This record gives sequence, structure tokens and C-alpha cells, in this order.
Amino acid sequence: MNLQTILQYKYFKLVIKSVLWVLLFCSCNISKYVPENDSLVKKIEIKFNNETNEDVQSLIDKDQLYSIIKQKPNRKVFSKFRFHLRLYNLSNKERIEKNVIKKQKRADVANSKIKLKNEKKLLKDSSAKLDLYKERQLTIGEKIQRVGEQPVVLNDLLTNSSKVQIRNYLFNKGFFNSKITDSLIKLRNNQVAVVYEISPGKISTIYDVSYSCSDSVIDRYIDTIKQNSLIKIGDQYDTELLNQERNKVTRLLQNSGFYSFNKEFIYYEIDTFNLENKVNLVFGIQNYKKYDKIREELTELPHQQFKMNKVYVRINSSDNKLLSDCKDTLKTKTLEIYNCQKINYQKRILKNSINFNKDTYYRKDDALETYKRLIGLGLFKSVSLNFNTIGNNRLNGFIDLVPNKTQSFGVSIDGTNSEGIYGTEGSISYNHNNLFHGGENFLFSFTGGLETQLLYSGDSISTNNSFNTLEIGPKFQLIIPKYFLINKFKKIKSHLNSKTEITASVNYQRRPDFLRWNQEFSFGWVFHEKKSITWHINPLLISAVDIDLDPSYQEQINSLNDQFIATSFLDHIVAGGLFSFEYNSQKLNSFKNEFYAKASFETAGGSLFRYHEITGKQKDNLTNSYYDLFNIRYSHFQKISIDLRYYQPVFLKSKFVYRFFGGIGIPKANQIEALPFEKSFFSGGSNGMRAWKVRSIGPGNYLDSSFRFDKIGDVKLEANIEARFPISDLIEGALFVDMGNVWLLKYDSLRANGQFKWDGFIDQIAFGGGFGIRLNLDFFIIRADIAIPLKNPSIPIDDPNCDLKSRWIFDGKYQDRKYFHPIQFNLGIGYPF
Repeated sequence: MNLQTILQYKYFKLVIKSVLWVLLFCSCNISKYVPENDSLVKKIEIKFNNETNEDVQSLIDKDQLYSIIKQKPNRKVFSKFRFHLRLYNLSNKERIEKNVIKKQKRADVANSKIKLKNEKKLLKDSSAKLDLYKERQLTIGEKIQRVGEQPVVLNDLLTNSSKVQIRNYLFNKGFFNSKITDSLIKLRNNQVAVVYEISPGKISTIYDVSYSCSDSVIDRYIDTIKQNSLIKIGDQYDTELLNQERNKVTRLLQNSGFYSFNKEFIYYEIDTFNLENKVNLVFGIQNYKKYDKIREELTELPHQQFKMNKVYVRINSSDNKLLSDCKDTLKTKTLEIYNCQKINYQKRILKNSINFNKDTYYRKDDALETYKRLIGLGLFKSVSLNFNTIGNNRLNGFIDLVPNKTQSFGVSIDGTNSEGIYGTEGSISYNHNNLFHGGENFLFSFTGGLETQLLYSGDSISTNNSFNTLEIGPKFQLIIPKYFLINKFKKIKSHLNSKTEITASVNYQRRPDFLRWNQEFSFGWVFHEKKSITWHINPLLISAVDIDLDPSYQEQINSLNDQFIATSFLDHIVAGGLFSFEYNSQKLNSFKNEFYAKASFETAGGSLFRYHEITGKQKDNLTNSYYDLFNIRYSHFQKISIDLRYYQPVFLKSKFVYRFFGGIGIPKANQIEALPFEKSFFSGGSNGMRAWKVRSIGPGNYLDSSFRFDKIGDVKLEANIEARFPISDLIEGALFVDMGNVWLLKYDSLRANGQFKWDGFIDQIAFGGGFGIRLNLDFFIIRADIAIPLKNPSIPIDDPNCDLKSRWIFDGKYQDRKYFHPIQFNLGIGYPF
């Protein structure tokens, strides 16, 4: 690319200004606010002495050692750049002090007036509401300092404290005779590196394990505890493992009727006397201790084992209201339900959610599962579960439920702007979360919108700047809190939050060139097999698309002789099913590698086609090439896709995110020409290839001279790498690279080089990259991404107007500007993946 072309680039000046600002930002003295006789902590190193072999080092987690260091260097972005410290250094303390005096004077003047005003109010009325005093406003420098981070200055007390923490950690890992020394390495600009050198010594292993329990009832469980113990003779001594064993035994006893038992009753005795690097361990369970007021001493009592008696459910009850006054009640030998409000509930949904049985031992897991089931119904905003002990070692359970609002209504109106095309849209919604008194969630919404769409006329694109597109339609959704039709199967009865989803919608779209009706209906189940695993099974998924084309527009489509465009404007029915598996290991505030996977399989038309073949149904009268349903051709295809995401933490609140998406759709006999337009794959947009508009890439190396946004394909491959890092408490930054494309399965003469081939698809991958800002408001995230194409696979290398080395945007001399794609700005809610 020559200099003249670069200077003509639309955003070049902005880039130059940004680079100059970054250079100024980076040139600041990193030790600007470090006192003369102090040092800035630049680096923390943990080393093992030369005598420590690799086997011993593998038993010590260095990441955990770094996490317990009391004094850490200033935060870094991408492990090198101390952004927050440099931002802090941009402030000027002398200027801040001067501005603070000025702003304080202004605040004092304002407060003196407020004081006089308040005194006058009090003279008139001693109980008058007084005006609040104004606080001094922060200076710009103070605001910069708050967003930034002041320098971490070396502190000897914190260094010694870190040594103690490391020693304690090693002791808990079985290194009883470790030694830790620290040293300083002086660096330039008044900076130092703190080095902690560790001599862990020899590790101690468990030589013998014995058990001590004076409670005869609990003693019956000792054999079970021994057989399933995590503590093994010969293993490394590790207090973390001992704590895991304590929690495991506590859970075992709490699930065996010991309602009041907790882990504090379990203790360990450690003996290393006359043992070289070995430990004798005693696992002990002590009795319940109670203070005897008469004897004035502690007495030991055995732990009590409780059985369940009755469970009382109280809905919207209060202390001043007798349960006998509640009209809606249910009483059985095991359960009593008192509903003290007008809203009714089918008793079965409460009975099915409560996991306790009369005359069985109390189990804590039953209590937790009961809580999860009740809160998962979505009917109650709070669930409280308590137990009272009664005679003969019995427990009564009390469940207090506070209902949610049963009905809600919402209205929203929004303005839209897509690439300078303006519009407006609005919606009304009604929600009832207890429609048939069985926890059924019913949602009705009606949306509508007006927009100015681009119009194609021959080879030109135009708009009359008026609202020429109308789109409206209702949507109904019913969620039933059980597996409707399959609820009797034993293996799925234990699933939490079982749901059946029924959805129906109608969408009407009117444009100058066509009218389009789309009706959809789906029925299916949501299986939560485990907390991290979800299955979506929709055995019935039907949609019907009815299109009425304007005659002039029909002529334009016919003149294009484009099978894909023609297929998208055909009336058709999609009748099939959708099956998906989703695994999600992500947790809030977790600093671990996390993984997400979703696989989907969709099929349509197969059963109908086989049925029509067997019954000998006559094909269409015109071409005798396909079967129809209700005189409408139905789609026939199979489609599979997989979405994989890997989240790798680097530092606190910083991570790398890797994503791969792959999918293939195969048209079948009844519509072998192509997939339905809405079922085809496409690339581009704010959640994928962010440097391209939606449907503007591919297929393959295909170049569309009219630059329409209707690029679709049968195959899609896409990969993304994104680095996320904090800029301030509310603002996050991101750098990303996206790559991918779509392809056709079959050769299409109208889309040369659009077919997927194993020996050439790598060269057809498009690349884009950019920078993003995220405003993290906890309850949702506002995202803005700026992206630019890096490699455009549609650039023809053999174009005589271009002297090209490759399809990389900045590698070659471009005389034809049509190959440039402008910088894309994407605005969205939430992370892209």
C-alpha cells in the first residue's frame, strides 16, 4: 500500500492521534510518585534452592504461593504494561492541591449560605427539614488517581509477613522444616524485584491412621468412614485433604439423621514424635457438650439421630395470623399446607417439590433439594426452611413461602439505527406465572416495528427515506413445570427444574416488494440432568412461510437466475425436530479454567418424505420433483453444529477466551437445491466476524460485484480469540481476532470458488481484528467493539487492476477501492461469547 493510499484511508488520522497519545502515555516516568529513599516493587519472584528436586517442586503450587504474597506489584495489562500505574502518574499533585483549595472555597461559600438558610427555617419551625451541606467536588487529577493505582512501594513488614504466609502454606502441605529467605534485586528507575527463595526440606507422609469415637451411635458408621476415606497411608500430609475428609464425614452423618451435627465436632491429632518425616494421625469425633448449671460444669452427651415427623408449609402467613384462619389447606399424615392468601396453587406441585418422608431419617440433601425445587418453580420470591425438635428424637419441618407477583405487564418503545437506516420498534408483554394454579408460566408478547429498508432496482440501491417496512406479530409461550406426556418415566422424575415448553408465534412483514407471513409452533422439554448439563429436546418444530411477491420484484429475482435468492422467496414448510446438548462449567467469580460446549442437531422433512414415499403420494403437478404438504412444498434437510468455548484466566479479572464454531447443513431429496434461507449459515455481525456486516462474507472466495448482504452457505467454520482485561472497576477492555467463512457443499456456477474443498478452504478464511470496551454494570454489560478486516478472501489475486502479494489488507498496492471494507462499529448487550 503506497503512502498516498494510506493517507486517503478514512480513519488514518484517528489512528495517528491514538498512537501519539499512547506514546505520550508510555513515556511517563514509572517511578514519578515513588519517594526518593524508597523503591517501586516491579516484580515478585519465587525460586527454589538448587537442592530442591523437580519431584518436590511439582508438589507445591506456585500460583497459590503467589496468591498469598502480601505485597504484589502494580496491576499489569497483558502481563507487561502497568496501565493503572501510568494512568495514576498522569496526575499532577501540585495542580491537584491548588484545585482542591479552590473547590473547597466554593464548597465553603455554598455551605455558609445553606447554614444561614437552615437557621432561618429553624426559627420558623423547629421540626423543618434542613438542606444538606454540599461536599467538595473532586478535581480531574483526583478522578484520574481513583481510576488509576498508586505505586506499590517496598514495605519490609509486608515482606516478612509474606515469608510467614509461605512457611505456613508449606507446613500445611507437609513440609514441616522449610526455610524461606528474601533478597532484593535493584533495577533501573528506582525499581526492585523481590525474590523469595524456598528450601522446602523433606516432605512428611502419613504413617498410620486411627479413629477415636466415644459415641456408640456414630461408632456404627466408622467402618463406612474408613472404607470411603480420602486419607490413605503413605500419602502426602495435606491439611486441605484433611478438611475435605472432615466435610465428607459431616455430610455423611447429616444425611444419616444427625440433624445438629457439624464439622466442628471432628478433630485431628497429629503425632510426629520419634518419626522421621512421618505422621501418625488420629481422626476423632467428640460428643456434644452441654453446660450443667447445677453442677457448674460441662457434661458430654451423645449425638441424637432424628427421624422426620411432619412438614408444615405456610404460604404468606404472618405471626399475627392463626393457621386455622387460612381457608386453603391440605392435611395428610406427612404434610400440612396452609395457603393464607387468595392465590391458589395445585397441591401436587408443592407435594412433588418436598422430598421428606415420614418416619425416615433426616437427610440434609433432602432439605437442600426441597429448597432448590421450590425456588426453581419461580412462584416464590423467598423460601425459608426450618426444623423444630419434638419428643422421641423427631423433627417437624416448617417451610415458609412468600409468593411472587402472579401477573406483570410491560411496554417498551425503541429507536433503531442500522448503518444509517432508521426505524422504530415497540412491544407489549403480559406474563402470568401461575396460569392454571400449577406453576405454569404463560407469556404473551406483541411486537411491531417500522423501518426504512434499502430497495434494489436493477443494479442500483435506493431508499426514499420513508418507513416502507412494517413488521408485527404476536408470540405465545407456555412453560409447564414438569415433563408433560413423559412425566411417568422413573429415570427423569428426580431431575430438578423439569420443564415443558410450548411456543407459538405469527410474524407479518410488509415491504414494497413483498408480503411475508411466518407461522411457527414448537413443543419440547428442557432436561437439567446436572447443574452443568442441559438437554433441549423439541420433537415437534413446525414453521410455515408464505410469501406474496410484487410482480416487478419477481421479475428482478428471475433475472438474477440465483437459486439461493429464489429459494429464500419460495413458500415452504419446515416440519421436524431439534435436539441440543449444552455443558457449562462457568461459575461467578471463579479463577479457574472453564469450558462451554453446545451441540445441536436439527432435522426436517425426513419422516414426511418417507411416509409419502411409502404411501405413494403424487408429486407436484408442474415438475413432478417434490412432495407437498397442504399444497406447499416442505423443506428436507439435516443440520448439525457445535460451539466450543474455553475461558483461561491469566490474572485477576483478566482472561483469554477461545471459541470455535462449526456447522454443516445437508439439503435432502425433497428440496435438494438448497437449505431454506432462514436455516442456512451466515457469517459477520457483532457476535462473530465483527469486522464484517451480517451476511457479507463468502461463500468461499466468491466476490459479489453488487455487494448485497445475502451471503449464506451450507458449511460454516469460525474461530475467535479474545483477551479481556480490566481498565477500571466498571470498564473492561478487549483485544480480539476473528477468523472464519461460509461455504457451499455443491458447485454453483453463479458463485465461483464458493464450494468447500479440503485442500483449499484454509486460504479462504477471512480475518478481522479490533478493540472493544465493556461497561460492566453487574446486572448487564454494555459492549462496544471497533473492528477492521485484516484479510479479505474475496479479493481476486488475478485482478489486472491490483498488484497484490496476497489477500491481506495491508499487503499489496490497491488501485480499486471496492476491496476495502470500512471499520465496523458494533454495539451490543453482554459478551459476544
